Amino acid sequence: MQAKKAPMGYIYEAMNRAKDAIVRSFNGNEEKYKEIFNIIDKRWEIQLHRPLHAAGYFLNPEFFYDKPEIEHDAEIMSDLYKCILRLTRDPAKQEKVVAEVSLFTNAQGLFGNELAVRTRKTRAPAEWWAAYRASAPNLQKFAMKVLNLTCSASGCERNWSIFENRRNRLDHQHLNDLVYIKYNRALKRRYNEHNTIDPISLKDIDDSNEWLIGRMEDEDSHGGAQDDFVFDDDNLTWGDVARAAGAEEARFDNRARARASSSIIPPTRG
Repeated sequence: MQAKKAPMGYIYEAMNRAKDAIVRSFNGNEEKYKEIFNIIDKRWEIQLHRPLHAAGYFLNPEFFYDKPEIEHDAEIMSDLYKCILRLTRDPAKQEKVVAEVSLFTNAQGLFGNELAVRTRKTRAPAEWWAAYRASAPNLQKFAMKVLNLTCSASGCERNWSIFENRRNRLDHQHLNDLVYIKYNRALKRRYNEHNTIDPISLKDIDDSNEWLIGRMEDEDSHGGAQDDFVFDDDNLTWGDVARAAGAEEARFDNRARARASSSIIPPTRG
């Protein structure tokens, strides 16, 4: 989910699907996945989850109209209203946004026309909302703010690696300078490409990734993304950024270690 695209409307659903994949991998045996869920839920509640994720989930037409339980989920609705209060400061406009929510939930006005219904799952959420300002201008403005946000996992990657070795870190000010320069260059490039429509498809996510086996599938074949360039016009790699942030660590799980140990040939005695 850390990408140039705006995945704010997909984080909630992605987490749900990841947990469903874990349940399937253990054939629904709760005793086997219960402890895993406790770890995931703790990280989600304390570190990862933000009201914006719930608001994005609610405002994503691809999921909302197929999942009636979203509208009746107390946590999602509470987080939605928190975001409305935070992102819309004017009390009068807050009331207008809330009043227009029912137009969206009931698919009234332009939200219910044939084209809007047909493109719920084929257009990026922000692009879909951009087409229907006339029906709910205040809610549409709020939805665009939320759904155009991108996400980053760089601030919490280290904390997931409980049993892994730590690397030396750069001087704090040096790291801040590096992040400042690269982040602003990324923002400039992202702005130049903001008209590019690239919807996210959760159907393409591989269930058998690091959620289940501890490392990404392509790490074994060609080193993962560590050697990929952050920008096409210079030689800074994602591995360099990971080392600068202190986030690059060994990622061998028990299976990988077992494979490594089994491949060692004991010396022969003369």
